[in-house]
Amino acid sequence: MKNYLDYLASQSEYEYRFVQNNRYSNLRTRQRSMWRNYSYFFPAFLWRLFGCDIVMFNFSDHGTIYYFPLLSKIARLAHKKVVLRKFGGSFEFYIKKIGQTQLQRALDAIRQTDLIFFETQQGITHLQQLIGKSDNIHWFPNVRKASTIRKNPSDFHGRCVFMSHINKEKGIEDLIAVSKLLPSNYTLDIYGEIKEDKYRNINFNESGITYHGVVSSEQVLKTLVEYDLLLLPSYREGYPGIIIEAMSVGIPCVSTYAGGIPEIVEDGYNGRLVIPGDVDAIKQAILSINATNYSQYSGNALKKFEEEFESDKTNKRILEIIMH
Repeated sequence: MKNYLDYLASQSEYEYRFVQNNRYSNLRTRQRSMWRNYSYFFPAFLWRLFGCDIVMFNFSDHGTIYYFPLLSKIARLAHKKVVLRKFGGSFEFYIKKIGQTQLQRALDAIRQTDLIFFETQQGITHLQQLIGKSDNIHWFPNVRKASTIRKNPSDFHGRCVFMSHINKEKGIEDLIAVSKLLPSNYTLDIYGEIKEDKYRNINFNESGITYHGVVSSEQVLKTLVEYDLLLLPSYREGYPGIIIEAMSVGIPCVSTYAGGIPEIVEDGYNGRLVIPGDVDAIKQAILSINATNYSQYSGNALKKFEEEFESDKTNKRILEIIMH
């Protein structure tokens, strides 16, 4: 979202107002935070609504189901052009947890929306199965700014990195298993917040893994270029930002056929993909990228980023669609 707002701010011919629906997300209790957000957001939304022509809602799965039906109805009654951007790639799974009445209310609201943006192509296909095919559904992927930092494509030494939340869903147990199978000249470093208590007492060093804790967002790219391969053996994903960040500096990824990942990583082109949970396949995929073919994988990773996930190019396309 910040990328898109920064781009809007750079376009002097347009004015915009931003109302944050999670402004108070750091309060001590979830309930207190929720009510503070409600008391801020709804008055601010109504106050700014009548001074604009287009209302763009940027919601997660939860916001799309529970907030969007009412808010979009208010915007339509005020004769505004209504745009929905649904971010994240888990809508297909999320709607299985809610009641049919609430789901149908949300789908009815989406059908009446002027423009719809989903983060993944898979998500677009699923939405079309729910509401029917429509020309007003578009792709708005997770994007990143182009970077001047670059990986040296001729420098390959088998240095692997995992950079994400540390939990079972991200494939951390598979990484521990595969690290024991790799040749001794390969290394595996892990960065990220430990999200499940059972991993807090693990001695990663016993598996040949070095755990470095959490890396700040400002240091992500500078840290990534110290490695050759990004490993992300996830079981469920949308568009992992870390893969896009790795591609932006020319680092290929070994990942899985989970969620929207195959839309980012093309097996044999800018990385390798395996079935989630197949430890031996992960090992073989890692070893298949080597000093002989690394420069090609690295170049393709950067090319894929520049063509599909560079923020200025994508934001320009999105703004043109909205203003059409």
